[in-house]
Amino acid sequence: MIDQASRLRAMAQGQQADSTLFPSRVLAVTSGKGGVGKTNVVAGLAMSLARVGQRVVVLDADFGLANLDILLGLTPTHTLEHVLRGEKILEEIILDGPLGIKVIPASSGIQELTRLDTMSELRLVQGLQRVAETQDWLLIDTAAGIHDSVVKLLMAAQEVILVTTPEPTSLVDAYAMVKVIHLRDPEKPIWVVVNNAQVESEAEETLEQLQAATLRFLGKELNILGMIPTDPHLLQSVRQQRGVVELYPRSPSAQAFRAFADQLKKKVPLQKDGFAAFWKQLTAEES
Repeated sequence: MIDQASRLRAMAQGQQADSTLFPSRVLAVTSGKGGVGKTNVVAGLAMSLARVGQRVVVLDADFGLANLDILLGLTPTHTLEHVLRGEKILEEIILDGPLGIKVIPASSGIQELTRLDTMSELRLVQGLQRVAETQDWLLIDTAAGIHDSVVKLLMAAQEVILVTTPEPTSLVDAYAMVKVIHLRDPEKPIWVVVNNAQVESEAEETLEQLQAATLRFLGKELNILGMIPTDPHLLQSVRQQRGVVELYPRSPSAQAFRAFADQLKKKVPLQKDGFAAFWKQLTAEES
């Protein structure tokens, strides 16, 4: 007898084969350590893309310490936990965020969600299949660090954005993350953002050090996305639970996010099978 997980997998594969492939881009935003402002980058980038007419859905995949909804002043009545347990479908939990972005909220502190089983993964990807029909971008806000569940999301994404700061510990952890990704997929494009830089020269030195280490020890060249300067407007927007792009669109950090969006829109290829490739990789059996 075929078990339920096998039936769900067959259904998902059948839907992929029969459905129209919608042009899209899938980016995972991650960091080697917590506290570097990763979720601020996700929110700022999502809203900046929306400002130029892009349709963006953000998946809060930090299942241990989800806070994207808090950052944006959203109050979910249901979360990804309810979808993974089969109590809701994905469309029923999606929140309308600022500037037209969509947010798929996670659930904080639910430890069993840090490692998804086969059935939970399939419920998620089947929902993402349906959502893909109306979206241009899927941004994935991962947890920090190199946990198995994080790495699996990074491998499934089309490209990766790595957030670091000028602090030495953050830089070391960023290199460790690059190494983990590179060992699994040497061709995976990785973009680097330096957050909370006091001056431009500080960010440039951080980028140079990370680039030099990855070239020397891994033979890999990173894509440089840029820097986000230390900006009191960003801190103020966090306190007000509003996005800085919405609240202070002319602030230095908002301008940085806008530049990131322009660069990614130009340089990340639009793939007809972008979402399909993500689902296939995410649901693939472990080798």
